[in-house]
Amino acid sequence: MAFARDRAGKTDKQDAMPRPTIKTIAQETGLSIATVSKALNDSPQVRPETRAIVVAAAERIGYQLNMHGVQLRTGKTYQVAAIMTAPGPKQNEWEGVEYAQLLSGISWALEDSPYRVSLYAVRNFEESLATIRQIVSLKTADGIIVSGTRADDPRVRIMQEADFPFVTYGITLHNAPHAFVDADNEQMIRHSVARLAGRGHRRIALVNPMAELSYAIVRLEAYRRALDIAGLSFDPALVAHGHLTPAFGRENVLAMSTLPNPPTAYICANEASALGAFSGFHARGLVHGRDAVINATDDLNVSQYFAPPITTYYLPIHEPSELLGQYILRRMEGEPPEALQALIMPRLIERSDDRLA
Repeated sequence: MAFARDRAGKTDKQDAMPRPTIKTIAQETGLSIATVSKALNDSPQVRPETRAIVVAAAERIGYQLNMHGVQLRTGKTYQVAAIMTAPGPKQNEWEGVEYAQLLSGISWALEDSPYRVSLYAVRNFEESLATIRQIVSLKTADGIIVSGTRADDPRVRIMQEADFPFVTYGITLHNAPHAFVDADNEQMIRHSVARLAGRGHRRIALVNPMAELSYAIVRLEAYRRALDIAGLSFDPALVAHGHLTPAFGRENVLAMSTLPNPPTAYICANEASALGAFSGFHARGLVHGRDAVINATDDLNVSQYFAPPITTYYLPIHEPSELLGQYILRRMEGEPPEALQALIMPRLIERSDDRLA
């Protein structure tokens, strides 16, 4: 027997099927209706593993929770706001990892919880500040994840003063302790400089992010300390700060390679700037491994396809992004921020010896 299909793609048979209820989930899981109800309403009386069973069964049978009713009862939105800078419509330069990769890992970490990620794509720091003020004031989310931290970040102060749960992707240097996830930029840069110095390089350039960002400050300080330990002098002409695009990497190689004593090694903050540095090599007639070398920090491992492949410090983006999701859940449950702080050391991938031939 054929069933008619409406514009939404449903058949008469599907429409006639009874809508799943809490009782259906109870029958599916063997749990009591009371336990299922408490689990769906995020009651602290239900163990996380039990709640995961209920949520999985609900998704499997197509049960839809009346979130509006839950929000009225609990005062929760079950939304995590991810405040991330998105490229503008006229921005056509690659800047490495985009917000979509971060969002994917966060969403994965929240998958077995009632929370979902709401993306707030902002154009700049000022817009992210205004967005956070609004979310905190109107309580349109239960937690916030924000990136692009500064040394003394006013966004962090706003959330702390309101006792609003949040996690930052990146450290701050002068704010009160808070939950964060970041790459261990200090250890990575000190290791990178020491490694290159040990291979005979005496002029090591640092292609760094925007100077006001916390991780740019950390990287610069670590670079200066590492040079001092290696017995090398600091030259400000070998340090550049800016948007980490291929154009930025290229323009700095073009400029630094004309110095009376040019660099023989470039440490690029991401793969996009490293790709541009290669373009600068080509424009100047430089040969990688003969005249100079490029190292980079990467989260996508695209640099394995460069010609030649370059040495990198690799941190798969899913690691920090999933940790961000886990930490915001724990922070919203009341765990203290001091217990939710992680610096992850990227893995060194040596694709060349990096001594000059």
